[in-house]
Amino acid sequence: MFSWNQKNSALAATLFAGLALAFVPASAWAKPAGPKATFVKGTVETGKKTDGPFKRLKRNKKVTPGSFVRTGENSRAELTFPDGSVLRLGPSSLLHVKEAGFNTKAKKVEVSAQLVGGKAWAKVSKLVGSDAKFEVKSQNAVAGVRGTVFRVNVDSDNATVVKVYDGAVAVSNAPHFSEGPDKGQPVGPINPNRKEIARPFAEISKKQWEQVVKELMTVKVGADGTMDAASAFTAESDKLEDPEWVNWNLACDSGNCDAY
Repeated sequence: MFSWNQKNSALAATLFAGLALAFVPASAWAKPAGPKATFVKGTVETGKKTDGPFKRLKRNKKVTPGSFVRTGENSRAELTFPDGSVLRLGPSSLLHVKEAGFNTKAKKVEVSAQLVGGKAWAKVSKLVGSDAKFEVKSQNAVAGVRGTVFRVNVDSDNATVVKVYDGAVAVSNAPHFSEGPDKGQPVGPINPNRKEIARPFAEISKKQWEQVVKELMTVKVGADGTMDAASAFTAESDKLEDPEWVNWNLACDSGNCDAY
């Protein structure tokens, strides 16, 4: 049975996938259109709050915007949005599908989700236009993508590693210093010696908090918002590091999730 450790929930860093949403007439957007669970294995559940109650999420069932999706040990799930973009969750993961809309005229999605903890793999449809948004957030970072395949791991040291398989991702730690609605939410043990960065933040070089991570490049964002320089990796080395997770996602990307 899934057991969520509050400390582990703080391990996630934020991933933001998308471009700024251009003006779209309200009439063009249909009702909120949540993703469909196109693959489930093991214990996969959905609920309205992090502490439940949760119920089983069955294959081909839709996830209502505002809901949480969690996976147990040795479990995984694939969520597919109306434009074909997907988010996959690995074992012991928690995702909040904060909002999901679909532009019926342009056939583009507006997605905002928060990865609270665990593993995620995103494949964002190349059909998503410049006026669409697909973002995955948590506490410490943000990554903007379009037409991209990338994966995220939350490590035991409270850091998040982003690996880009296709396309490019703009990775930023800006939310760590933001004053938004998530400001003040615990992301791990509080360091009493940590000093607040002086405002205005606009005086800080953009290079200090944002990098464009290209194909077969990886970047690490620490729990304190510290970001390493992007470096190269290979698909083969990634398979050796986490063979079951990587091979399954690559099979899914080829349309064969049932292979593993």
